[in-house]
Amino acid sequence: MVEIIVSVVIEVAKCLAPSIERQFGYVRDYTRNFKNLNNQVEKLEGDIVSMENAVNDAERKGEEIEQNVQNWLASANKAIVEAKKFVGDEATENKHSFKGYCPNLKMRSRLSKEAVRQLDAIVKLREDGRFERISHSIIPEDTLLMSNKGYEDFESRMSTLNDILGALRNPDINMLGIWGMGGIGKTMLAKQVARKAKNDKLFDLVVFSEVSQSPDIRKIQGEMADKLGLTIREESESGRARRLFSRLKKEKRILVILDNIWEYLDLQVVGIPHGDGDKGCKVLLTARSLEVLSWKMESQQNFVVGALAEEEAWSLFKKMAGDYVEGSELKCVARDVAKECAGLPVSIVAVARALRSASIFKWRDALKQLRRPSSTNFKHIQPAYKAIELSYNKLEGEELKNLFLLIGYAYVESIDELLRYGVGLGLFQGISKLEEARDRVSTLVYELKASCMLLDEGLSMHDVIRDVAISIASAEKNVFTATGELFDGCKEWSDESAVKLYTSIVLRDIKTNVLPNGVQLEYPQLKLFSVRADHQESSSLTIPNNFFERMIQVRVVNLTYMNLLPLPSSLGLLSNLRTLSLCNCKLLGLSVVGDLKKLEILCLRGCGFSHLPVEVGQLTWLKLLDLRDCWKLEVIPPNILSNLSHLEELSMGDRSFYKWEVEVGGVKNASLQELKHLHNLTSLDLHIKDVNNLPRGLFFEKLERYRILIGYFWNWKYNIYSRDFRIELNTKVCLKDVLIVQLQGIEHLGLEGLQEQDVQNFVNEFPNLKSYTNVVTPAYL
Repeated sequence: MVEIIVSVVIEVAKCLAPSIERQFGYVRDYTRNFKNLNNQVEKLEGDIVSMENAVNDAERKGEEIEQNVQNWLASANKAIVEAKKFVGDEATENKHSFKGYCPNLKMRSRLSKEAVRQLDAIVKLREDGRFERISHSIIPEDTLLMSNKGYEDFESRMSTLNDILGALRNPDINMLGIWGMGGIGKTMLAKQVARKAKNDKLFDLVVFSEVSQSPDIRKIQGEMADKLGLTIREESESGRARRLFSRLKKEKRILVILDNIWEYLDLQVVGIPHGDGDKGCKVLLTARSLEVLSWKMESQQNFVVGALAEEEAWSLFKKMAGDYVEGSELKCVARDVAKECAGLPVSIVAVARALRSASIFKWRDALKQLRRPSSTNFKHIQPAYKAIELSYNKLEGEELKNLFLLIGYAYVESIDELLRYGVGLGLFQGISKLEEARDRVSTLVYELKASCMLLDEGLSMHDVIRDVAISIASAEKNVFTATGELFDGCKEWSDESAVKLYTSIVLRDIKTNVLPNGVQLEYPQLKLFSVRADHQESSSLTIPNNFFERMIQVRVVNLTYMNLLPLPSSLGLLSNLRTLSLCNCKLLGLSVVGDLKKLEILCLRGCGFSHLPVEVGQLTWLKLLDLRDCWKLEVIPPNILSNLSHLEELSMGDRSFYKWEVEVGGVKNASLQELKHLHNLTSLDLHIKDVNNLPRGLFFEKLERYRILIGYFWNWKYNIYSRDFRIELNTKVCLKDVLIVQLQGIEHLGLEGLQEQDVQNFVNEFPNLKSYTNVVTPAYL
């Protein structure tokens, strides 16, 4: 009925003016216009969902969404709301027009015209939503510079801080320095300078990097690149320097802070612009020596950081020890203890924390110890030495003390490394399982940090505290440690009587062959032997074939960046060896490890070898096998892994062996089925690229920690201490498969190939889940 009336009216309109015919055309196309509008609304809603998924994925990667994408999403959502309201209003008005039997033609023309306008707007929005990119990488804030935790606004520091900021404003100064004794607060002040300079908009960007006593150029370059949001793909040091230099030159105003300089550092080799032609880049250095800054680095202006004034020191001491030291009985002796710290912040913090909540007699005893003379090796920092030595003596238990000394003299950098050393040396009494030992290590590290004997970042240790740890270990434990060019091999090995007493030998950043060759030395007391070569000189550093012949008691051998082509045959004579760690070494002839029947830990991380020898299968007491980053490893013969019946931790990662059951050079590789025989396994780090190799029931309920990636495309930065499971789903692997649900307590889940509507039902099966990612192949209209 409605359509008949409209047709008659339009025929009449054709005889009238064109504008009238156009208006009635809106009436004629009324139904079609609204149908088209509804179709485009549905398509725009689909576009919005796809865009929001892409935005969420970009944000998870830490990227910033382009402003035009944000504006488009806002406009698109607004258009959807407006269109749906309009369509709803139209239905109401149409219903009221004599129940639809006698339409209001004027109203129909107006509504149809508005539908066309909204339709055109939505079509344009969909066209505008085709972006070349939706996000861009951002430079993350440096967490070291975000918080001023630990910094105190002392009056003696404020004037220095303001003077440094004033020098940074001077256009004629492009390099300046902060110097003072170890533990005086140079790093804290430099970080505060960075925060103030950034907040006062003196610089667009501030980059902070630690240099240390043995500078690692690649590490410095990498640390700076990370903070600049720069990816360096060049392998050569000079190529990396050019890339970093080019990036820094693009900044109009940038401050580079290089902390803890010990010797001359060639900024050009690192890739830092410096000189009259690079006014936009300023460099701030910290060092213990004014000579290093003024003469070697040619810093234009330098600022000394001295000890805290007495009242400042007392204020810091009270803050660390607690206000109870103001009590009448304790205040006098506490003030005397604070004075013995000589205004050195690191000493004040260490002593105050050690005596926090202690009784009066402990305070008196501490004061007596602080006033006793100590090692003449620390005559320039006697107060710091005595203070830190006191904190060491206050550590509860030999276990905690031994772990502190070990971290110090062995330069331990991670929990994993500390576990390998500790288990090998038998430091953890009454503990037989690695998982228990790992928990114990974490507890002891927490206690050391709470005592201010370790810094918050990883296992970092303050330089002065490390010096004291080495001194104590040398005096009390007969530990010998040396670094780089400071080690005179000929002189040290010539003292046979001293060598016989060594319990540990730790050599770091060694550049030349310093181990005795042809000389039969005896090491009857030696328990730990560690050599870390300078990674740039590692190709020339070797170990004599007979070197280990008389190390009958050694329990831990750690070799890093060494040339072990081949592995010394005398290594097989170490019948008491518990830990063998060969990291980033050139390896050949690994079969000798089969003689190490008591070996519990074997770490071959980053080593370049292609075949895992069958002799490894003879290590039936092995508890930990680390093959991560063994990118050349192609062959693992059958029955090696299944023979390791005591294995508790297996780490292979995503850059190591993956050719399960593949024949290589006439040898068929091991099957994943072998892992089912490892009934003691509690930690697994594994990447299975081909899902066809995956047997059912592979993963066990006993796994406490795992990082398991299944599929070709996963590449994930991870923390092996979490429970991380990621899988590409296909017809061979279904959601309810027992191989998935057997894993207990999944905390981080990654899925690919699961439809979005099924995600929530699946995710609900894992109550401990902290995060999940679902990658869905987008469907395009």
